[in-house]
Amino acid sequence: MKHERPLKHYKILFFTLACLSGWFADYYLATETDDWLHDAAVVYQARTTWPHIGIVALDKGVPLNVGRKQALPLYAKAAERLAAVGAKRLFLDARVFKGMERRMRYAVCIEKDGGVQWSEPQCTVDTLEQCTVLPSEAGSAPLRMNEKAITQFSIAPYLNPEAQDFLLYDWDAVMMMPEQGINVSDRLVTRHSPIARWIDLSLDHAIFKLAQSVNPDKTENSLAKIQNDEVCDKDRSCRRIRLSSPLFRLNDQSERLILPLSVLASCDEAVALEMARKLENKAVIFQVTSPQESTDILVTPMTTAIFGPRLMTPGPQYIADEVETLLQQDHPRAPEAWMKYSAFILIALFAVLTGAYLQQVYLWLGGGIIISILITLCFLNPLVQLWPVTSGFLVFLTGACLTTGAHLIIGFRQGRLISRYMPYQIHDLLMSLPSGISFNNHRCQSVVLMSDLAGYTTVTGLLKEPSDVMNLMNDYLSETSIVLQDKYAGWLEAYVGDLICYYWPYSDSENTENSGKENYLGNALDKVLLTKPDAFHHILSGALELTQLQHHFFSTLSTRYKGKIDAESLEKISNIINAGVGITSGTVVMGNLGPQNKGKGLLKLGILGDPLNLASRIEGLTRFFNTEVIITEELVADAHLSGFKVRHLGSMSVKGRIAPAVIYALGYAEDVRFSKENVQAWEKWLTMIEQGRNDPDCICPDIFQKDKQSILTWVKRDLLNTQGAWVLDQK
Repeated sequence: MKHERPLKHYKILFFTLACLSGWFADYYLATETDDWLHDAAVVYQARTTWPHIGIVALDKGVPLNVGRKQALPLYAKAAERLAAVGAKRLFLDARVFKGMERRMRYAVCIEKDGGVQWSEPQCTVDTLEQCTVLPSEAGSAPLRMNEKAITQFSIAPYLNPEAQDFLLYDWDAVMMMPEQGINVSDRLVTRHSPIARWIDLSLDHAIFKLAQSVNPDKTENSLAKIQNDEVCDKDRSCRRIRLSSPLFRLNDQSERLILPLSVLASCDEAVALEMARKLENKAVIFQVTSPQESTDILVTPMTTAIFGPRLMTPGPQYIADEVETLLQQDHPRAPEAWMKYSAFILIALFAVLTGAYLQQVYLWLGGGIIISILITLCFLNPLVQLWPVTSGFLVFLTGACLTTGAHLIIGFRQGRLISRYMPYQIHDLLMSLPSGISFNNHRCQSVVLMSDLAGYTTVTGLLKEPSDVMNLMNDYLSETSIVLQDKYAGWLEAYVGDLICYYWPYSDSENTENSGKENYLGNALDKVLLTKPDAFHHILSGALELTQLQHHFFSTLSTRYKGKIDAESLEKISNIINAGVGITSGTVVMGNLGPQNKGKGLLKLGILGDPLNLASRIEGLTRFFNTEVIITEELVADAHLSGFKVRHLGSMSVKGRIAPAVIYALGYAEDVRFSKENVQAWEKWLTMIEQGRNDPDCICPDIFQKDKQSILTWVKRDLLNTQGAWVLDQK
């Protein structure tokens, strides 16, 4: 693309800045802006199995008259049976403590008919309201269980770590419990967010204990792979969790087991063991609520993600997903560093090169496709889901904005250049065309002005340096012809050496081509064209003001260029230089001049037609008459309306044109050459000559001696035809 050239020195810089912006955003800025997208990807790739974890939950089989603390022995009995069939670590997802209790009965087991076997408290009565469990009577401990179960049992942190909480267990069995096995942490890493997404990788965390109990090797191997770890609260290492869709009912048949406490704590041990075997070789989470209860639920991506189920996640299921994520090492992770940075490089290359070589529509369309690809990548791979969409977009945006900004700056500069080299009327005309519509040939009416310097060839001969000629012409044009552009809205056709050509296209309703039809070119022209009276007034007023400026410029040459041009040459130039103006009107064709091969060559929007040739010819006639401006007959009426005066010069058949044109000199009313007496006397004398009469009383005014001499010369050359037109054979 041609417009790429001004960016050739900046593409590498823009590419580098785009890459650095992505690296900075990825390394230093938080990724919260991507969380909503990553959450959606996690939901899309939700976990469907718990191969290492099972949940035991309170169910409707446990009567409502059994309180939460009264149900603790049921969990102890379930723990014993699970331990018997080979279940591994047992985790009570609750904060409980042993305090001074009132006289209380505990549920021992659940009967087949739904009834409950109750225990009698074994304690020493202190008052009528409470009793104290004695160390020698530890059989009343609600979490009393056998040696095999107690060594595999853990609970969440106590509310009161200083209390004698071991009394919740059997006195003898507690002595076999590792100290670290009882007191574990269950922190939820939030990273200053209300949405739970992360695993706390601390070694004292319950998740680590549960995972280690299932498979120590897998756990150690998982924790050793830290390249994809994130940093959460207080510089704590963490990982994203692969969540499963929340379950709110018991489930003993699928690949995510949530078994009923009432069956596992049944008074019928055979029934309980049969159910317990479903959790063989699994770690078990005891949920002290039912799945339907809302006392232990978390806001996770399952709650907030786009297109998610909009469900809160029960705490035990969140823990299960944490353990499975740790053991299976299937946590959502970011791509490898080389993949991210390669993506940044490719995106930066696309943004900079597309912005430099192609149109903006392709740049931003491609940017949308790139971001769509990054988003899609988050959903395709079940592991590599944390693609840096925001950073990738920033890379593209940086590259695109830099190239777009550069083009805007270049465009402003080019616009300024165009405004200097293209008439604003043509610019407005072309910009008003609908997209895809080019300016083809279009017939219209126009008035044309030509002005040429007399003696220009001699002047260039006197000025030895071409730069002096250029400076003289630029000064001349700056002082004179610019008035036609700025004040009288003339359309510049051309500067050709000393020749200037302006035209004023106008709308003529009587001669409008394709009237009543949809005509984009015509509609575009209507927005910039003058009316006929305005066009005629502009060109006549502009021509007369132009002659005044020309006269002032020529009269000040001796002082203007004193010391710049040698005195002798300057004097000769001042004596010979002059200018004339020719004006006519008619039909022209406006269109593109230049090679018509699409996309090749330079074009010029201009006009062609007889008025151009005629204006040039009648401008040359100013050398033969005492006048600076000559117009054709069709402008005479408008000259009178504008307050100007005219003088008939005859009917002229100029060289290269068969049809004669009636021409007139144009001037101000206060000009003596256009006084009523002088004009009448001149026209009477001219009529006598054209009729071939010889009237001694008919005298040409002295002020028109130059005109008289030209006419008499043409008479001697027999240039007057029988129709009364002067047939001229000179340009």
